[in-house]
Amino acid sequence: MTHSLSANEKLLQVLIHIAASNVPLQAQQLSAEMGMPISSVYRYLALLRDWNLIEENHGRNTYSAGPAALQLQRNFEINSPLPDGVRPILKRLQQQTGEMSAYMVAVGFNALCVDSIDSPYALRCSYEKGQSQPLIRGASAKVILAYLPLARQLTILEHYDITEQQQIDSWIAELDLIKQDGFAISTSEIDVGVSGVSAPVFVGNKVVGAVSVMAPAERINSRKNKIVMCVLQAARALPPQH
Repeated sequence: MTHSLSANEKLLQVLIHIAASNVPLQAQQLSAEMGMPISSVYRYLALLRDWNLIEENHGRNTYSAGPAALQLQRNFEINSPLPDGVRPILKRLQQQTGEMSAYMVAVGFNALCVDSIDSPYALRCSYEKGQSQPLIRGASAKVILAYLPLARQLTILEHYDITEQQQIDSWIAELDLIKQDGFAISTSEIDVGVSGVSAPVFVGNKVVGAVSVMAPAERINSRKNKIVMCVLQAARALPPQH
């Protein structure tokens, strides 16, 4: 049985959905994309707007992140160990492999890129700081998903309309294989022709993120063993501590 989101979780879901969008969203879009009654959407929007976490463009009836987001960003940059702690590990990984490296964390139903180091080679890739991808697409997302509790896995699968038992069984089997291997590899799930190699990052027994290398599929395939080893080493060096 899947986990039903509480009212507080739904409020956060609306906020994160707005934050993850590259364009302002209308209430009707939020309702349709999240499968949430429009009356509930308006109630959550009003609360978030009152706290300046979002702002409304009255001329277009759209919503986007509000001024209070600046406080969250400033606090994160000053107090979180991630910005300064992750970058040296990613830089070393990029130098070892010659390819793009990134650190991802789960935020709601998405995998969010906390930081990335570009490859010196041209690469058309959607991973950049602040961007997010569905938590069911790509090696980074799947390696995080594989180590989440079963109840949360099922909730995430249901969110993406994976509800048939045969589909669920197939997904759970794939995630179990990732756990057996200790890493994930995917190709063309986010960007056509691009492969990713990802390993989970833990605090104790809890998965808190994933470190990844992205490159054209042919370059990953030709040096797969070395890249996997480097990614696993980087994962063991994370997360940074104060």
